[in-house]
Amino acid sequence: MKPAAPNDSVSGVMPNTSPGRIEFRNMTLRLLIYQAYGTGLSTAMNVSGGPDWINRNRYTIEAVAQGNPSDRDYRAMLRSLIEERFALKTHTETREIDVFALVPNRADGRLGPNIKPWSGTCASGKAPRANDDPAMPRCTGAFRPPGLVLEGVTMIPVAEMLSTQRRLLGRIVQDRTGLTGPYNIEAEFDFAAAVQPDYTGPSIFTALKEQLGLKLEASKGPLQVIVVESASTPGEN
Repeated sequence: MKPAAPNDSVSGVMPNTSPGRIEFRNMTLRLLIYQAYGTGLSTAMNVSGGPDWINRNRYTIEAVAQGNPSDRDYRAMLRSLIEERFALKTHTETREIDVFALVPNRADGRLGPNIKPWSGTCASGKAPRANDDPAMPRCTGAFRPPGLVLEGVTMIPVAEMLSTQRRLLGRIVQDRTGLTGPYNIEAEFDFAAAVQPDYTGPSIFTALKEQLGLKLEASKGPLQVIVVESASTPGEN
């Protein structure tokens, strides 16, 4: 672990450059906590408390492990490292918040034409991720033409990707479909245009019903809150 380069404009979890290696680049301690304690995109959790510097100081961490570690393995490694190096003390609370529940639109459970069974291979030609975390796509999940494209997923990543669209939906989405897949999904929807005041296209609610056979229902749901009790910069330890 080291302080991030001052002129580094790239931040986030960098893909593995070789087996057993992953880089958490140019990230604050708050962002590292999301990575260490969450699953998937960590949309159903929040980090609160702690000294103000955990939102400012940036660090880069390269994790190295033997064999073929999973996403959960990397998260456990990161959790252990930041607890040691930052003398991090936390506790967890659960709060009830307003959410959208993602559920089947039809009583018979029939899905829409843009959801298909996953073939077991990735279009990129890369090997699929290990099947150890239903919150992670086996292949990929991204906002790209025609809108939202996911390969080898349960409905959890669908809900999490929709949860990132807070300007559009105003609340997070939680999967309550009961569907485990895995599926390939292509939702044709212009997410960037839909948040503009002059947008006249179909709503995301309509697109989900017609294309995926899913709907969003206003509901209540749990939010996991990681409360930072104390932390110190590595130089203070």
